[in-house]
Amino acid sequence: MTPIALQRGRIGTRLARMAAAAAVAGGLGALALAAPSPAGASSHGSTTVKLTSHSGYGKILVTSSGMSVYVFTADAANKSNCTGACLSLWPPVTVKKGTKPTGGPGVQHLGTIPDGSKLQVTWNKHPLYTYTLDTSAGMVNGNGVMAGSHIWYVATSSRVTSSSSGSGSTPTTAGSSGGSGGSGGYGY
Repeated sequence: MTPIALQRGRIGTRLARMAAAAAVAGGLGALALAAPSPAGASSHGSTTVKLTSHSGYGKILVTSSGMSVYVFTADAANKSNCTGACLSLWPPVTVKKGTKPTGGPGVQHLGTIPDGSKLQVTWNKHPLYTYTLDTSAGMVNGNGVMAGSHIWYVATSSRVTSSSSGSGSTPTTAGSSGGSGGSGGYGY
């Protein structure tokens, strides 16, 4: 890792820690400025998620607006374990009730699980999320971020396969975690 990339990683990690601390302390107002609209929300017939090439991670899953999509090792098959303050940093990729998520070329096995008044999108039974600190398409600041003893990873086909989607499954961790993550210990 280059010194510049290392410094960016440290800054991203510090920002994530500050945002988490603000959320946990009840200071959700600080996050409200950066809170995106529901991630990946789509109308009937439009692509919910698609694969795109990323220079550091190969093919990654992104929303229709190009925001990187993540999976969480604490999640079980078709069960999200990101709740409360966690959701302020990791908004779920959702679709309206009564619609089905659609994938771009090469994206199969999409599903949904209940998420309040919407449905959270799953890929090979892994709930999908975006990361509030990714402020533009192509950013992967959430890759490798620790949350207690669990890790967030950018969704790639090598990390989220149908063979790793059993009950209590965790994404495989093949490949570099890179990015700005690697620490944080949010303790959701």
